[in-house]
Amino acid sequence: MQHYVLESKPDRLTTRSNLRRRNVNIPSVLCPFCEDQEESVEYLFTACIMANKVWSGFSGWCSAPPLFIFDFKDIMEAHNFSNLSNKAKKIIHGLVIITCWCIWKGKSEVIFNESNHDSQDILGEVKSTGFGWLKYRSSFKHIRWVEWCKYSLYML
Repeated sequence: MQHYVLESKPDRLTTRSNLRRRNVNIPSVLCPFCEDQEESVEYLFTACIMANKVWSGFSGWCSAPPLFIFDFKDIMEAHNFSNLSNKAKKIIHGLVIITCWCIWKGKSEVIFNESNHDSQDILGEVKSTGFGWLKYRSSFKHIRWVEWCKYSLYML
């Protein structure tokens, strides 16, 4: 359900551009990862160099072709553009949502904890969170960490 909210109402996220639009006084509207452009939903998840590196790593980990994303809706639909089974598509869709959450969380770490996150940190968080989600919230109780880290769909 969360992805529906993001897909239909991206202005609900507290990006810096949305905060400024709501007249919240913030020190900068620039993306906290790269400080190249204004942080909007579209920029943070699709155009920022950090997001591009995360999505590139994600594609490699899932053994999927590179993702070409231009807006947030493309991210939420990425699983539909593959020749995978329905079960695999559901897993990829869940991992996409987790990846968005980890990008958001990494951004918050940069802002509030003044920590430096790189794409490998975020992808590691995706793998860790995704492993817990799949192992403890699905029928894939037999998955193993080492194989999971190499290829997200190895158990299919």
